[in-house]
Amino acid sequence: MDGTVQQIAGGSTIRFERHLPYTVEAVWDSLTEPQKLVDWLAAAEVELTEGGRFQLTFANTGDVMNGKVIQVQSPSVLAYTWNSEDPNESVVQWELTPEADGCLLLLKHTIRVPERLSYMLAGWHVHLDLLAETLAGEVKGWPWSHWESMREKYAKQLGE
Repeated sequence: MDGTVQQIAGGSTIRFERHLPYTVEAVWDSLTEPQKLVDWLAAAEVELTEGGRFQLTFANTGDVMNGKVIQVQSPSVLAYTWNSEDPNESVVQWELTPEADGCLLLLKHTIRVPERLSYMLAGWHVHLDLLAETLAGEVKGWPWSHWESMREKYAKQLGE
């Protein structure tokens, strides 16, 4: 359930895998529908076509992420740029694979511009926890204390 970091030429890739006891279609809806994204990630404007807009406004910080959809294979693959129009800078990719008891969610966030990886790892970790809770019918607010404990854990692992 913890995130990993792989160093790549010119950056890093953050990776999470989560086994979820829900159908691929249910998880896909939570990744792509604005009325569901707001419950676990951020308020969203989504044009679910290649080249379409993918904008997130985070309630916990007020930050806005402007991206562009670069790949859609409903209901299994979604990729969009992160705060850039250039897919060579930062890309978030979601992959969903059916399993007998639900699905496997794979999240990869490739970052070309140096950032504090512990912040990104902690953020995705907590957002994925919120996704699982939301799918279970529990809508909660942003848990700052959980984020801070995860950030400290990842910072220690990374030597930040």
